[in-house]
Amino acid sequence: MSDSVKVALVTGSTSGIGLACAHALAKRGVNIIVTGSRDATLVTDILADIKGHGMRADYVSADLSKVADIEALWSEVTRLYPDGIDILVNNAGIQIFGNTVDNVIDEHWDKILAVNLSAPFHLIKRCLPKMKKKGWGRIVNMSSIAGLAGYPGISPYTAAKHGLIGLTKGVALENAAHGITCNAVCPGFVTTPLLTEVFQQLAAGGGQSVQEVENAFMKIGCQSGKYITTDQVAELVEFLCLSNASSQMTGAAYLIDDGYTAQ
Repeated sequence: MSDSVKVALVTGSTSGIGLACAHALAKRGVNIIVTGSRDATLVTDILADIKGHGMRADYVSADLSKVADIEALWSEVTRLYPDGIDILVNNAGIQIFGNTVDNVIDEHWDKILAVNLSAPFHLIKRCLPKMKKKGWGRIVNMSSIAGLAGYPGISPYTAAKHGLIGLTKGVALENAAHGITCNAVCPGFVTTPLLTEVFQQLAAGGGQSVQEVENAFMKIGCQSGKYITTDQVAELVEFLCLSNASSQMTGAAYLIDDGYTAQ
């Protein structure tokens, strides 16, 4: 890795794991492009906080379920950084919980696949040419424990996250000779707005309080009795992107699940 300032595009980075990744990379001297579906006027404080690490931060709004929005996002990224990005963190994701396959709404399937799997493909495809030209690149795809095991009620999400690991392996093998690594991170139960939304959906559908659902998840999914934090996931992403030790770590799916899948 050269000494020039690196640039990272982190999708879904206005909250949760994505925002934590943006901060972790900025602390290590990386310029950040924040993306999300919020209006630009709502992310002023987020950009100011990232800039507080002494790095440049830009925001580009995009609905990653739409290819046209992804194309517009990439055009803006190219305008901001004509030499392209060095790090891509495909973090954006959506989940609609609680429906068996025979009850999944077709539009929900399409959107979950679009955001969780197709959007990473489209962005990887666009970033690779300039990464290859520079002979260096880091791609991290945010999968899940649902990318390695099946769970009832979230088959579309599980399918997308399994597919994302498959995409990770293919991209890794195709680009290892170009100095580009591609890995997947598979978190367990992390304290994020997405997990809170899952708790709320389950509570509404099962006649329980949100706290009761949260306690049940804690008992089943957290061997230490604590939820995983966004900062812990972000530190793993930072390691895969910036550590010399990770330069030959590629094509793998790294668990950070508090031992859940070891059961």
